[in-house]
Amino acid sequence: MGQTRALIVGLALVLGQTAASYAADLGLPPPEPELCEGCAGPWYVKGFVGSANPHVGGIDYSLITPDFVTYDKEIKSTPLFGLGIGYDTGHYFRFDLTGEYRGDALFVFHDKYPGPDGSFNYNGPGSGPGTNEYTADIESWVGLANAYIDIGTWHCITPYVGGGVGFASLSITGYKDVNVPNLSVAYGQNNTETNFAWAAYAGFAYKVTPGLTIDLSYRYTDLGDIRTGKIATFDNVSTSGGLQIEDITSNDVMLSVRLALGSQPAPMPVAFK
Repeated sequence: MGQTRALIVGLALVLGQTAASYAADLGLPPPEPELCEGCAGPWYVKGFVGSANPHVGGIDYSLITPDFVTYDKEIKSTPLFGLGIGYDTGHYFRFDLTGEYRGDALFVFHDKYPGPDGSFNYNGPGSGPGTNEYTADIESWVGLANAYIDIGTWHCITPYVGGGVGFASLSITGYKDVNVPNLSVAYGQNNTETNFAWAAYAGFAYKVTPGLTIDLSYRYTDLGDIRTGKIATFDNVSTSGGLQIEDITSNDVMLSVRLALGSQPAPMPVAFK
């Protein structure tokens, strides 16, 4: 059976070459190239997941005076999920638009302040020093227009760098200020703000097939600031302006899958001699 199949294939090749030679002798034009069904086109879609690792640059709050000692200001890590659509020029440059959701991340901030005598000696509620623990949840939606430079390809691996600009919509909810020594609790109103955002990328892409690429990348993202709404004590006796969390940046690690769309023309046939 195997010999018969090999004989049929060989005969077909010989007949094909003979027909092509006769066509060339008669001056007939070579056949038109056909579209390569399923081959990679310039447009692609992508999905990505990752870990967002935010950092807080500073805190602005009217009740925090210079004699306060502050520490432990941070936003905990959270997962991120996103989708995008892009265009690959095939000549080192790619462009895409991405949108992502960054899940609820716990904001934690602590401070302490001295008593009337300037010391931290505790003399009872309301008469001595105190300490505050501020907590809240922060979530965000980020949209970016990105451009990348593919440095080169070795063994299907392409390192690249890139940058993006866009917006970050930050929401702060569940703000609470607990002062245990002085038996006080305050709450802040929820708030949402939209900021200018920018990002810088570095990563490696691995082409699994002509239409499928896996991408591992690092991204530095600047998300801007977010302020709580009005803050009031639990008994509503005292109110103050919001606490502002400044210069929120993030070190993100992401895994992406890119799927090419469309098709490309097949290579031109070899000219007849």
